[in-house]
Amino acid sequence: MDKKKIKKILQEALQNLSDEELEKLEQYLQEEKRLRREKIEKLKQLIERGEYDIPPEKVAEKILEFIKKNR
Repeated sequence: MDKKKIKKILQEALQNLSDEELEKLEQYLQEEKRLRREKIEKLKQLIERGEYDIPPEKVAEKILEFIKKNR
């Protein structure tokens, strides 16, 4: 689906929401943003301390998925 279609669908959906639903959506998005920032900060700290370990198997899986998807 292209960006224009997605944007149109979202605009239509938002128009049908009540003020209360819009407020709940805004609160949810703010909380998600906060949680994402916390997760990023924790990852940065782990990387700085040299404690962030990425299993090579996971990296290989993701590379293969990417290659298969983008052929």
